[in-house]
Amino acid sequence: MNTSPGLLRLFTAVTALWFGLFFAPTGARAAERLCDSSFEDCRSPLINLIRAEKVGIDVGFWFMEDQRYVNEIIARKNAGVPVRLIVDPNANPSYPFNVPSLNGFQNAGVAMMKKKAGGIMHFKMMLFAGQSVVEFGSANYSDNAFVPTAAYTRYVAETIFFEDDAAIVNSFKTKFDNLWTDTTNYVPYANVVTRARSYPTYLISADMNFPPGKDYANRSVGLYNKETQKIDVIMYRVTDRRHTDAMIAAKQRGIPVRYIGETLEYRSPARLWVAWNMDRMYAAGVSMRVRASSGENHEKLMLLYAQGMSIFGSSNWTSPSANSQQEHNYFTTKSWIFTWFASQFERKWNNATGNAETAPFVPLAPDRAVNQAIANGAVGVPTTAQKLKWYGGPWAHVYDVYFGTSPNPPLFAANQALGPSETTTQNQAFTLPTLTGGTTYYWKIVSKTMAGLTRTGATWSFTTAGSAPPPPPPPAGATTIVLWASKTPAANLHGTWAMIPDATASGGSALRNADAGKTKIVPPLASPANYFEQTFTVLHGTAYHLWVRLRAQNNSLGNDSVHVQFSGSIDSFGTPTWRIGTTSSAEIVQQDGTNDTAVAGWGWSENGWNALGPHIYFAADGSQTVRIQQREDGAIIDEIVLSPDSYLTTPPGARDNDSVVLPARDGSGSTASVVTPPAGLVARREDYLTVKMVITGL
Repeated sequence: MNTSPGLLRLFTAVTALWFGLFFAPTGARAAERLCDSSFEDCRSPLINLIRAEKVGIDVGFWFMEDQRYVNEIIARKNAGVPVRLIVDPNANPSYPFNVPSLNGFQNAGVAMMKKKAGGIMHFKMMLFAGQSVVEFGSANYSDNAFVPTAAYTRYVAETIFFEDDAAIVNSFKTKFDNLWTDTTNYVPYANVVTRARSYPTYLISADMNFPPGKDYANRSVGLYNKETQKIDVIMYRVTDRRHTDAMIAAKQRGIPVRYIGETLEYRSPARLWVAWNMDRMYAAGVSMRVRASSGENHEKLMLLYAQGMSIFGSSNWTSPSANSQQEHNYFTTKSWIFTWFASQFERKWNNATGNAETAPFVPLAPDRAVNQAIANGAVGVPTTAQKLKWYGGPWAHVYDVYFGTSPNPPLFAANQALGPSETTTQNQAFTLPTLTGGTTYYWKIVSKTMAGLTRTGATWSFTTAGSAPPPPPPPAGATTIVLWASKTPAANLHGTWAMIPDATASGGSALRNADAGKTKIVPPLASPANYFEQTFTVLHGTAYHLWVRLRAQNNSLGNDSVHVQFSGSIDSFGTPTWRIGTTSSAEIVQQDGTNDTAVAGWGWSENGWNALGPHIYFAADGSQTVRIQQREDGAIIDEIVLSPDSYLTTPPGARDNDSVVLPARDGSGSTASVVTPPAGLVARREDYLTVKMVITGL
C-alpha cells in the first residue's frame, strides 16, 4: 500500500498522542532533559535527533549560521523526510552567515515560509514528529550557542530543552501548523507546495506561552506579584519596565531578588534602555551580578521559589518579546526542572566551579553634558525667551541645572527628568526666566543615571545685552555688616583655624589656617573639618556685596583664598546658593584676576574673578550664620563685610598692602554691636561718622 508522507505523519502523530496520554511516566522522561551549554555538548544530541528522524522535521528560527544543522537537515530531506522551515530574512543584515543557510535550504528544495508582518520570527525550535520530541529554548542555531569553547570560562549561556511531554510536543505541532497556514503574517519563501496542516489540532497546553496574542510580560508580572519567598532571574536583555517595576516592587515588599544580566547589553548604545532598567533595579537594592566569563549571557530564565515555577524560553524582557515577536515560553512547575535551574543559578551566582562566571554589577557614570546653546562666552544675549541646551548622551536620564551670576553657579533646578539622547542630534533643554540686562551668567549641568551616578559638566557663561540696572536702594535699617575675625568665639573655631596676634588686624588679632602644604579644595566641602563661623543679622530682599579682608601667609599665591558660605543665602532669582552644608560657595581670592602675579599684605577681595562678582541676598530677615572654610591653607582672615550701600560696588580698601579697617557691626542695629578700630589703624571717615552718630544719638 502506498502511503503519502502527510498521512504517515498524521498517523504517527495520533499514535504518539495516544501513548503520551496513557503511558506517560510521572517523572522526567528519557528524552526530557535540559542541557547546559556552559560545559556540555548540546549540539550532538540535536544532530542525533535530526539523523534519527524518519517522519517529519519542523524548524522555526531567527537565524541559523551553523552549517552542520543545515547539512544534516538537507540530508534528511534528501532521504525523503518532509521538512518545513519558518524563517525570517530580516535577520540577514545582523547575521550575514544566515544567508548561505537560507540559500542552501532553498536550493535543496526544502519548503520554507517567511515572516511577512508584525515582529520578527524569534523561534528557536526543532520538532521531530516521528520521535515526538521538540527542542526549544533561548539558543539560536549558531556555531557557539550549543557547545562551549572552554567549559565555564568561554561559552554562550543558554536554556536548551529537549521535551517529549506529549502536551508540550503537541502544543508546538498545533502552533507550527497555525503559523504555516497564517496567510496574514507568513508568506512562502521557497518550495512551498501546500499550506495544509500536517497534524491534528491539539489543545495548546496552559503551560505554554506563544506571543503575539498572549502577552508574555503580563503573564510573568502577575506571577512575580504573587511570589512570597524569592525570585531569581537570568536575563539577556531588559527594556520593558513592567518586569523591572515588578522586581522593584518585590524587593520593596521584602522578597529577595537576584538578577544576572549580560555585560555588553548594559551599555549598548543600540539599546540604551537596558541601562535605565538595570540601574533602576540596582538603585532599588536588587542584588545584581553580570557575566564575567568570555562569551555571552543569552539565557532567559525566572525562578519563583514559593510557586516552584520555572519560566524560560525565547522571550527577553522587552516589549517586542512580550507581544509582537513570534516567541515560545514555558511556564512549568515540574520539580526536576526547577531543581535543575536553581542548582545552575547557585553555581553561576557563587562561581562554585572556581571559575569567574559572574561578577558584581557595577553601574557606570553618564557622559558629561556638551553645550549646544547658549554658546560659552556669548555676548549680547537677549534677556527673554532663552533656553539652555545640551547634549546629554545615551546614559543620563535626570539632570541638575546649576545657574546664576556666580562663577560657581548654584543649583537652580534639581532632578529634571529630561531623558537620554536617543540619537546623536537629540538634545535636552531648560527654559530660563527673564534675565537681567548687562549681566554675566554662569551655568553647568550635572548628569545623573537612574543608579544615582553623576557626571559634572564644564561651567559655561554668557552675557546679556544692555546695561545692568542698579540694585534697588536698601530698605530702611539695612546697613553695612562688619564681622571681625578676632571676635569669633572659641567654640566656633574648628580644625586648624586658630587665633594669632596681629597688631595690623582689627581687634589686634586675626584667624589663621596655617600652611601645611595641603592640596587646594575645590569645590567646597559639605562637611569640612577646618572652618569657623560667626552670626549676624540681615534684611531679606536686600542686595549685599561680600568683601573679605585677608592676607596670604608668606604672601604666597598658594595661600590666598577661602570658601565663604551662609545659612540662608540666595541669588537674585531666589535660588539657594553658597549654602552651608553644600558644595557651593563664594570663592574669595586675594589675587586680582589672571593678570595679577603677586599679593602683598592685607587686601580686600570679593567673589569675582576679572570682574565684580554677583551680589548676595537672603531668604529671610533675622539671624544668619557665615562659615569660612579652607580652600587653600595658609589664609589669614581679618574682616568679613556684607554691604548694601557704601561698598556695594567698590571695596573698602586696597587689594594689596591695605591699612583700612572698619568698625565692627553685626547688623542688629544695637549700639553695643558697634566697635571702633584699635588705635593706630586707619578707619574710613564715613564709617567713623556713622559710629559717632550711633553712639551719641546725633
